Amino acid sequence: MSLFLSSSEVGRRIVAISDIHASLDLLLKLLEKVKLDDRDLLVFDGDYINRGPKSLETVRFLMRLIKERGNTVILKGNIERLGEWYLRRGRIEDIIPHLSDHKKNLLIDWANEAGFDHVGYDNLELMRPILAKQFAAEAEFIRDLPFGLETESFIFVHAGIAPEGDWKESSEQTILKNDGYLASGKNPTDKTVIVGHMPVWNLPESGSSNCPLFYPDRRIIGIDGGTGVKSFSQLNALLIEDGHITWEFADDAPTVRARTDWSPSVQNEFLKFSWPNYFLEIVERGEEFSRCRICGSDRVGMVKNEHITLENGKPCFSANSTPLLLECTTGEELYLLDRCGGYCMVKKASGDMGWIPNDCI
Repeated sequence: MSLFLSSSEVGRRIVAISDIHASLDLLLKLLEKVKLDDRDLLVFDGDYINRGPKSLETVRFLMRLIKERGNTVILKGNIERLGEWYLRRGRIEDIIPHLSDHKKNLLIDWANEAGFDHVGYDNLELMRPILAKQFAAEAEFIRDLPFGLETESFIFVHAGIAPEGDWKESSEQTILKNDGYLASGKNPTDKTVIVGHMPVWNLPESGSSNCPLFYPDRRIIGIDGGTGVKSFSQLNALLIEDGHITWEFADDAPTVRARTDWSPSVQNEFLKFSWPNYFLEIVERGEEFSRCRICGSDRVGMVKNEHITLENGKPCFSANSTPLLLECTTGEELYLLDRCGGYCMVKKASGDMGWIPNDCI
């Protein structure tokens, strides 16, 4: 298969989804929401395995989908490279520590289905040829996925493209694991580049939302809603039709309805968890929210007390927190994300997240 594909967008809708991270149930919910038509061009932008509960099932679903449905493109993400690393390229002494970070992963799914009760130093070398044979089709599928898709107006890649020259000459690492691209990467083309890889929450411009993030001046859109990686995340679908761009998202949080109208009389100072800056200095402790400074910077704002924990004796964020207070209206449907003290953290249909008093729901 070619590393780079092309397709026409004329006369049909494009549906782009990225960073599923083994959350198959959430993907199915999202596909139901977008109401796919056979003519829709469905593009997956990489990272299908690990972090979530169903790596192997997700891979098999995508394998069936690309066989059974036309107009489907499945691109490679950096995490798909782990398949070959698990089976052949990785050193045992590197793989086993890696599993403590990726506690839910494709290797463990393979091992469980093959009848192994654990993966460890004592058995990984023995099981690798068994897994390579039994799961050859799945391993080949994720290994050989193409790197990019180009249409008349858009370029789809997992993480980014080179800052100059023909984008198809970008290195594999640039396309699959370009950590800084969404924040500051360049787009030398006259098309819009659509990427996943970096959760939009990590960028200050995302505010208090995991919805797609637009940089019109650089013609770059980020669509990674942090599924499997961030607390209070969501799975996004970018919808492109006749030059108009909208989106849908799926969230597995329970829904509730507001029992009363509420609007905050004042607003908290904004401060949020933003990778890689986790550690905090507590400036002033409050009853519900405390005023904090992010260590190593001059950024000061409020953090919900229950979202502050200790790591090695130092205060730090315990979740992807936001201090914003939201208004709500009677009967409004909300996603219930957390209950802390006298407030509930909720998400609105717009994707905005924040706090309302407990007695509002």
